[in-house]
Amino acid sequence: GVVTYFNLSDYDEKNDSVYLHYLSMKGDTLASFFNRAKERKDKLKLEKGSNKFTWDMRTKGAQKFDGMILWWANLNGAKVVPGEYRVSLVVNGQRLERNFKVLADPRSEAGLDDMKEQFRFVSEVNETIDRAHGSIKKIRKINDQLDVFIKQYDKNPEVEDLVKKAKELKESFSDIEKELYQTKNRLTNKLGHLNSLVTLDDFAPTDQDIEVKDELTAQINEQLDSFDALVSDEIDKFNNSFNKAGLNYLFLE
Repeated sequence: GVVTYFNLSDYDEKNDSVYLHYLSMKGDTLASFFNRAKERKDKLKLEKGSNKFTWDMRTKGAQKFDGMILWWANLNGAKVVPGEYRVSLVVNGQRLERNFKVLADPRSEAGLDDMKEQFRFVSEVNETIDRAHGSIKKIRKINDQLDVFIKQYDKNPEVEDLVKKAKELKESFSDIEKELYQTKNRLTNKLGHLNSLVTLDDFAPTDQDIEVKDELTAQINEQLDSFDALVSDEIDKFNNSFNKAGLNYLFLE
């Protein structure tokens, strides 16, 4: 990994804001860590005085959600290829930057082009999984709100059609979630499994790996398009009906 040493002579854990960013020479953020991050993997543990942080040279992976189980799959970020990079330390808005080099592992038989192909492949896989898992989180929030509405108005004959629509929407959203996640053969797990296979070494993905990735990505995107259509069309109509009936909106975050 990349070991970064820095000194915080006046560090105040309660009041100071400290970020450590690893960037490409173009300025793209590859990984970020923060002393107040909620998730453990993003947490920057600091002390007053000398500090040392080791970056595993992987970009940020795909997001998870509560209760998720993986079957021989991973959501790890892509491993950066040998080359020049930057590290940026930001303490209460004040930035200090240094350049550094990542060297090739002399034990690896893979060439730089292979490593670049793998980086691109894994990054694309994680981007697709991240979008899918983000949509699953939104689906669960929407269905929670639909449940509240159904429970509140199920016995109200004045909004009988809306309640029926709410139940249909809930079923449609649940069907999308099931396709993306809820069975052992779920799409995102298959893609994550492919990620595991390709990263067993430094070599480029095979033509078969790429074919499987493209097929799974197309299937996932089909579900995500259905989700987007439900949100943009059906939920808007649902909220308009809410408004006409003098009820509260179904708020989406």
